[in-house]
Amino acid sequence: MSGARRRRGRLSVLLTVTATAALLLGGAPSAGARSGAGPAAAADGGVWSGTWGTAPAPAAPDGISRTGLDDRTVRMIAHTSVGGEELRLRLSNAHGTQEVEFGRVTVGLATSPDSAAAVPDSLRPVTFDGASSTTVPAGAEVVSDPLPYPVPGGADLLISVHLPKPTGPTTWHWLAQQTSYVSEPGDHTGDPGAAAFTGTETSWFFLTGVDVRGPATRGTVVALGDSQTDGSGSSLNGNGRWTDAFARRLSADPATAGLGVLNKGIGGNRVLRDGTETERPQRGTSALGRLDRDVLNQSEVRAVVLYEGINDLQLAPYASAEEVLDGLRTLAERLHARGIRVVVGTLTPFKDSSLWTAEAERQRVALNAALRTCPDFDAVADFDAAVRDPADPQRVRAAYDSGDHIHLNDSGYRAVADAVPTDLLAAGHPAATAPRADGRHV
Repeated sequence: MSGARRRRGRLSVLLTVTATAALLLGGAPSAGARSGAGPAAAADGGVWSGTWGTAPAPAAPDGISRTGLDDRTVRMIAHTSVGGEELRLRLSNAHGTQEVEFGRVTVGLATSPDSAAAVPDSLRPVTFDGASSTTVPAGAEVVSDPLPYPVPGGADLLISVHLPKPTGPTTWHWLAQQTSYVSEPGDHTGDPGAAAFTGTETSWFFLTGVDVRGPATRGTVVALGDSQTDGSGSSLNGNGRWTDAFARRLSADPATAGLGVLNKGIGGNRVLRDGTETERPQRGTSALGRLDRDVLNQSEVRAVVLYEGINDLQLAPYASAEEVLDGLRTLAERLHARGIRVVVGTLTPFKDSSLWTAEAERQRVALNAALRTCPDFDAVADFDAAVRDPADPQRVRAAYDSGDHIHLNDSGYRAVADAVPTDLLAAGHPAATAPRADGRHV
């Protein structure tokens, strides 16, 4: 992490589990001691893999993200994509204007996807370099100590962070499609119940990732995109984003099981320009500008799905199809240099949406045609073909339309997930290394 003091600790904790709760909860931990073992020692055979993630962005011009939090506990739900036997959290102050103290932090299991209540006896403290709190400078991120904790795939983790001092403008993710809970004053990280959490938001604050490790974990697939990847239009608390459906698809196939999926989409994001150039800074840093932090610095990334560009075409100053293609090719080149495979997605129709123009449509069609034949990507996911109306290809199929004529509903996002080719992700497939004669990477 550039400019960051990344503090990693090693925590060895004995979990006493009952036969009926071993897979989900574990028992009460004994007094922990720091272990001298290396990072691969705790989970024989597996690698750290991203099970959940979101992309941090600057605060909005007003509201809770701008005013910040003071002596409050934020309780957030993270839906896992792959399971493991231990976990670690990623907290970010990447867009803060001052240092932030993260007080006590706990992790547990939510009783349901729309509840702040924890499954009884599931809460565990998280430490940072052996301490129960940590202070992170503006612009920096921190990774917690590994915590032995059985994490099922497809589970709803409940992560609570106490912020004992004024944070100033927050680093957040504004379009979560998931309810988060803000407490009354005080440290409520250890509360199993929901009574203290009287405020709700549909954003995540400071939390950007959860990694897991276990015998079967094989690495990470990152989805880099905009509101379509973020899941705008999907059901609240329903885990209906295309990345959720894709994770379920990978988990169900023995050839791809063990891969985690990270959602690094940001609503309004662009390939070429930052959100700070608009009236909505929460649209985030451009895909080119955030590639290192949101993709290359993640755990054991094997492949990336690039699904972005529509905002470059429909938001002023408008980019051309050629300019967006050049940006996507640059992203692919940087990923290939790290041995990461790249799947590029075509842009889906958006006629009748508020920002549609005939010129933006012309550029979208031209970009899609170029993407389908460009040799700089390892595979193409033809999302356009998967969701367009056969009777009017400029429009989304009515059954997939969330109602705003650009974003999809849960069914539409499932169609997108089904369109991603997975043969490059299969176990035993060699990693990308160098370009072939035709320009594709093997």
